[in-house]
Amino acid sequence: MKTVSFACLVAITLVFGHLRLTAAEGAKLRYLASVYLDDKGAGLHLPEGVACGGTGRLVVADTGNGRLLRFTYQERTVSGGSEIKIAQLPAPSRIQLTSKGETLALDTVQRRIVRLGSDGEFKAVLAFDGVPPPATIVPRSFTIDSADNIYILDVFSARVLVLDAEGRFQRVLPFPEAVGFGADLSVDAGGTVYLLDSIGRRLFSAAGGAKVFTPLGGDLTESVATLPTYLTTSKGIIFVLEGTGSRVVSFGRDGSFLSRQLTMGWEEAALNHPSQMCINDKDEVFIADRDNSRIQVFQLIR
Repeated sequence: MKTVSFACLVAITLVFGHLRLTAAEGAKLRYLASVYLDDKGAGLHLPEGVACGGTGRLVVADTGNGRLLRFTYQERTVSGGSEIKIAQLPAPSRIQLTSKGETLALDTVQRRIVRLGSDGEFKAVLAFDGVPPPATIVPRSFTIDSADNIYILDVFSARVLVLDAEGRFQRVLPFPEAVGFGADLSVDAGGTVYLLDSIGRRLFSAAGGAKVFTPLGGDLTESVATLPTYLTTSKGIIFVLEGTGSRVVSFGRDGSFLSRQLTMGWEEAALNHPSQMCINDKDEVFIADRDNSRIQVFQLIR
């Protein structure tokens, strides 16, 4: 695979992408392309994170290689792939892009969130200024909203911490007592925070300004066959990734089931332990297909 040029790989996947259309209901995913290599022809290895922006900006957490990669995706064409590798971020996983062009990245080894400038330079480690006790914070995941406020899933204290764009504490949302394990969180354009309970197979939500989570929908067991691991929202649709099940499951804003898409495998448009998903303003979907060591690109058809 590594002997095939990056351009050829993209060209092949774009030619055949229109043939793959999955799911009969809800928002559909149409396969477009896959990304396997950086700009020097080196392969990705177990990528766990992907973040996308409205200008075609695409950043990948190439976790197994201990680096970030910067691409551009425009007009169904992937270009770039330059490397960012810094000592302060040895194992990047979940990543987010701010409105200022900065990158926030969760390091899985040191369990901290690192801020990088628009050119990839190290700026700071998130300090959690003013966060109430306990002092120990173990972020499993995080997300940001349109104002760059930061929402952190602190599994040590079973809470969601909300910080402003500079990292100053704003408020805290404790997990509901019924939560088995808080696996991930997301925030929509209206400021509603969503919490995914992977053990209990449940969704919870907290409207903007709310102090507690409330149940959203019912038991997900019938629609989510394996433990769900990742959560994101887009224009009223909630998307859940099944890690071991390698599926994308979508729900309405009320928690009602919409569709269960894609399959486990190594061929294009199949997944093997997906770990993060992002959707840009053109409804282009990027999935970190971890155990296939690639990023896959889909078009979301609503």
